[in-house]
Amino acid sequence: MDTKPNLKPLGAARDHYWKVTDMAAAVGVSLADAWDKGELSTADHAAMINRCRGCRGVAACGRLLEDKPTLDAAPSYCVNKDVFAGLK
Repeated sequence: MDTKPNLKPLGAARDHYWKVTDMAAAVGVSLADAWDKGELSTADHAAMINRCRGCRGVAACGRLLEDKPTLDAAPSYCVNKDVFAGLK
């Protein structure tokens, strides 16, 4: 019996920092404004990056964000879609 959990290695924090930043911009969320208004803490931002690091939709996200699109909302596979929606 295989007792290993179905885990995905985490991606590089720096790469996912930029994915979170780019997705925020694509959906019209200013992370800096959210921090200034007290809507997003440093811990919240770090959690977003860590969730992104473990996301299984990273390849699709990379293709989507490649052209710096403007989106109405984060895609359904985005692990931070609810956070982005709440900050919008």
